[in-house]
Amino acid sequence: MARISIIIPVYNVEQYLPQCIDSVRQQTHQDIEIILVNDGSTDRSGEVCDCYATIDPRITVIHKPNGGLSDARNAGTARATGTYLTYLDSDDWLEPNTCELAYNKALEGPYDLVFWQMIKEYGSGSVFVKGLFGEDRAFEGDTFKQLHRRLAGPIGLELANPPLIDSFASAWGKLYKTEIIKNNKLFQVDTKIVGSEDILFNLEYFSFSRNAYYLHKHLIHYRKDNLTSLTKRHGSTLFPRFINLFDHMEAVIQRLNLGDTFLQGLSNRVCISMMNIGLSEVSPRNIKSGKEKIKTLNTYLSHNRYITAYKNLKFENFPIHWRLFYRFCKWRFGVGVYWMLKGMQLFIRK
Repeated sequence: MARISIIIPVYNVEQYLPQCIDSVRQQTHQDIEIILVNDGSTDRSGEVCDCYATIDPRITVIHKPNGGLSDARNAGTARATGTYLTYLDSDDWLEPNTCELAYNKALEGPYDLVFWQMIKEYGSGSVFVKGLFGEDRAFEGDTFKQLHRRLAGPIGLELANPPLIDSFASAWGKLYKTEIIKNNKLFQVDTKIVGSEDILFNLEYFSFSRNAYYLHKHLIHYRKDNLTSLTKRHGSTLFPRFINLFDHMEAVIQRLNLGDTFLQGLSNRVCISMMNIGLSEVSPRNIKSGKEKIKTLNTYLSHNRYITAYKNLKFENFPIHWRLFYRFCKWRFGVGVYWMLKGMQLFIRK
């Protein structure tokens, strides 16, 4: 049994895959198993996986029909034998000491979760993401519950910087305890159903965990210049998938009796989500006219979940520009929302 299982879903990434796999094989902590899940690739990605399996006995390759990212992660998780596991997207890569640092910290606590910071990799250079916390930090008791609630959504002063809402919500960049996932039958819901499988998965995982540790180190390289990535596509179905996500999150909160503060955070998440939904709508990759985009934004803002959420949103902790944007959302002033989103495109590097 390996100490760490590294699960890498693979789909049509032959150009980037060697860098990803090499970064894992060259970890300073060598007691690992590497599970490559070839999710029905139509390029040479499957061949690359098989080639690596012949030169490294720690590598297991699963070939399966295409089922999407969540399905591939679930397949890898089912095969995992490590005490801990981590997910890595196949166009990203790790710093050489990632597993060593995370595993040692997990044992030190012991901690049910260890998470760390990312470096965004653009074709023009690297950006070290600031993130929520400025130093190493343990979360136990009330602070862990607050961290858990923050996955549901921000409250109070946390609303001051809406773009940071999901800065620790990803499934990658974390070391999980495998038995928590398997004993509680946790799985990741298909992104085609919910807007973000990661948030929902972590919301449940935290519910069965006691503590966590944040390593203030930039250990994962998150590729942003892969034009075939899901994050680079215009999300014409993003709105209904987000509605499904909120419904799923509310069901988890109710089922696990997480409390009213989680529901308040979720309501605020609904409000803030119009930033991402709106940016997708006004994207140049969306071929609709400006007039059609404004009409669509008004339709989104007229959904009952958004109307209810904006009625309960408190604006005092937003900076003035965000306060104006979300007031436009509350008033269902699609023209104002549209032009503010167009302005955001000039300043927000996706």
